[in-house]
Amino acid sequence: MYASEIVSIDIPALGVRSTGEDALNIMEEYMVRHLPIIENGEVVGLVSEEMILDNDPAAWVSTYQGSDRPAIVHNEDHILEVLGMVAKTNNSCIPVTDNKNKYLGVITLQTLILKFASEFSLDEPGAILVLEVNKVDYSLTEISRIIESEKGVILACFVSKQHPDTNQCLITLKVNVQDIQFIKATLERFNYSIVATFTDAELIDTLAERYDALMHYLNM
Repeated sequence: MYASEIVSIDIPALGVRSTGEDALNIMEEYMVRHLPIIENGEVVGLVSEEMILDNDPAAWVSTYQGSDRPAIVHNEDHILEVLGMVAKTNNSCIPVTDNKNKYLGVITLQTLILKFASEFSLDEPGAILVLEVNKVDYSLTEISRIIESEKGVILACFVSKQHPDTNQCLITLKVNVQDIQFIKATLERFNYSIVATFTDAELIDTLAERYDALMHYLNM
């Protein structure tokens, strides 16, 4: 999935002569904390809610210090690149331009998360396993073979670093089955360290335990 597939043209952009008050009204309506500033079809700045409140809301947003040179993504950037840029900037939305730097619209954090979950099967039923492995021993092919031997399929895989001083990394797997006891047993038999698992069944059991504890408390 590319940025062009999730860009929104519904959220109004600001002009160089838009005021902070104009920006706050749009932010409130569309539930964002940032808006791009556009001049002659190009992105010339980005204003935040915090920036407005630290300045004169009646002033032009283009006069606010720090509103220039915003981070942008291009319409052909992959959704993972967009996600990385949003994580880096901590912006609630990010401007999108074409290959000639012409403004196309914005991608909001909410839209990005929903599309990311859909694109990478995170909203599909199944379970999540987190493995801790040595970086030099990591083989997705082997892990996939083990899981498939127990009639499971990996829907998504994410690799995250542990402490930079260690050689360990965390492998987060989304699989298509809820009952993962056989998958866990087989992985452990092949000396994989499972640090966490998450299933709908475990969530239901946890809620049931909390309900029973509450009822016991109320009956005391």
